[in-house]
Amino acid sequence: MSIQEVTLPEFNTDIDDLFARMNPEPQTSMEEEYADEMSDIDFSIFRHKLATIATEGKEVMAKLGVSSALRSEDSGTGVYTASGDMCGAAAGVYYHALSGQLPIKYTLSKWATEESVRIEDGDIFFSTDPIYGATHTPDQIAFMPVIVDGILVGWVSAVAHQADVGAMEPGLSAVARNAWSDGVRLLPQKIGSNYGLREDLVQSIGNMTRVPDEQVLDIKARVAACTRMVRRMKKIAEDLGTESFVGAARRCVDDGRVQVRRRLQEFNDGTYRSTVFIDGVGGDMGLQRIHCAITKKGDELHVNLQGTSPQNPFAFNAYASMPVTTLANPFFSYLLSDVPPSVGLLDQIKMEIPDGTCLSASADAAVSCSLWPTFLLQAAAHCATMKMAFDSDHRDKLSATQSANAVGGYGVGVNQHGLLAADLYVDPVNGSGGGARPDADGVDVFAGIWGNYMDTNDAEELEIRGPYYKIYSRIARDGHGFGKFRGGSGQDTAYVAHKVPDALSHGTMGFGTKFPTAPGIFGGYAGNTTPGAYIIGSDVIDRMRSGEWDAPNSTGELVENRLCEGEYNFDYATYPAINVTDGDVWMMVGAGGGGWGDALERDPQMVVDDLRAGVISEFTVKEIYKVAYDPESLLVEADETEKLRDEARAERKQVGKPYNEFIQEWEQQSPPEHALKYFGEFPGTVA
Repeated sequence: MSIQEVTLPEFNTDIDDLFARMNPEPQTSMEEEYADEMSDIDFSIFRHKLATIATEGKEVMAKLGVSSALRSEDSGTGVYTASGDMCGAAAGVYYHALSGQLPIKYTLSKWATEESVRIEDGDIFFSTDPIYGATHTPDQIAFMPVIVDGILVGWVSAVAHQADVGAMEPGLSAVARNAWSDGVRLLPQKIGSNYGLREDLVQSIGNMTRVPDEQVLDIKARVAACTRMVRRMKKIAEDLGTESFVGAARRCVDDGRVQVRRRLQEFNDGTYRSTVFIDGVGGDMGLQRIHCAITKKGDELHVNLQGTSPQNPFAFNAYASMPVTTLANPFFSYLLSDVPPSVGLLDQIKMEIPDGTCLSASADAAVSCSLWPTFLLQAAAHCATMKMAFDSDHRDKLSATQSANAVGGYGVGVNQHGLLAADLYVDPVNGSGGGARPDADGVDVFAGIWGNYMDTNDAEELEIRGPYYKIYSRIARDGHGFGKFRGGSGQDTAYVAHKVPDALSHGTMGFGTKFPTAPGIFGGYAGNTTPGAYIIGSDVIDRMRSGEWDAPNSTGELVENRLCEGEYNFDYATYPAINVTDGDVWMMVGAGGGGWGDALERDPQMVVDDLRAGVISEFTVKEIYKVAYDPESLLVEADETEKLRDEARAERKQVGKPYNEFIQEWEQQSPPEHALKYFGEFPGTVA
């Protein structure tokens, strides 16, 4: 086969620190010459076309993929400049698209001039190693160059979460001790050429996992998405001319810089801090602190993570590229939600991450569950930026923090059809509650904190694929932060194993069993905690067959009233894989968003409406919101409510203390010693 001659961009191939290349590359001479060639109207149309191409790619991947996480759009597609800078994206999850930059830049630096590899039209590349861009090993990246008339004009990528990656446990391995326990780690490499896959390589990748067929089919779904995007991109470049295309793609990045500078100048200068805690490290319980201090001055943000706990010996760690991409959600989905996404939006953020933290782990660290500490960073950064922007003209873009600690699960084994299958039960995770807003409640069953555009599972589809079905699925009662405006509630779900041929390996992934992770804001309560719970040897199926099963309104009701026989187990939100068989039940309680404002200022009628809808309990009505009502008619008793609230305010004044007195007592407090084994220095120094 003849070698293609491809003109590559001017690119600094000397990469000592790949993570440092998350920022935009310097303009090439072609980008500089043609960046402003288009009129504003033509450029707006061009950028919209890129967004449409990315969206089409994401939809292709979702429709052709197999695993539930991919189909529920725990995914992202990106379009990039020739130098690998993200100039457009579709979510799913925005930081999936951002993370696609690193394997592209690695490929440009490592393989572009390597004669045995090269970069040619129709090449297909693939990567799963978090060192080179994937957020963790399940988030696998397919990417392809866009080459027109022998000139590299751009790239595309398709990223999605894979249910099983051959780690030491099915699904995500929370107890992994090092990088070699995390599952398949592939550095960016060519797996196909001339728009065709190397079937031997693809089958080999599948063979590294517990469910080879799913892995192979999902690789092909990613590649199909990339191929579709390449076709669309090439057509635009051919119509415009390669120089105009290259210039306009770069303009998307630079325009993002302009837009974010303009937006930042509308917010107050100052330093805004938020601290959140994670109550486990995967293989053990223990507190870790995620601290975020954001200093805003003029049109720049400085993010300092000093005070964050050290790297731990399990899998709740992340590499240093993750904190940067993590900021995509609070910025792309909130403060800058009206600005087209590009890496230029993050270029004004300068990040300081001390070495050796759980957010800057060493290369040999396990990072299977890297998303957990980065979810906490998102929560902290979100809270800090909302404080920064609360009095601006952008209140429509503000909210309390989304929940970060919902419990998801996975099942791996032979399904009822005799096929090897792996799946994630993503409902409680993708259906977490949104944060309360300045003038409205949060959205119930909203999305995961890492991606506001994901969806929950299709119940019937999940039940067809796996040997289990749902026995109830509700909006979690009291599953949110209370406040003048409440956070959205998550999804409270339980499954029962059914028609399991042998045994199904089931486990969960999550945190927040002891400590909530969605802080309230301006007096609002934090979201709820989320335990791990399951019942071995239940008689649920027998009760359903006999007509004696009365589905509970919540997991709390199931547990408190012991509505079925069996061995009830309560664990941390992430518990190791167990073998389950017919009749075994596992419950997953979704988490809710933080509340906004004082609960005593909530409209009493809204409180009673929530009670009628089953979103809150009678206890919450009386003890949190201090609302009196007629239990028969559910009509608010206004005078009695006012009296109860006045008494509550008077009690607050009575127990309140001057700050100096409070802090003297508070500084003598400490969590128990066993809870601090992964914390680092206590109380330590924070930014």
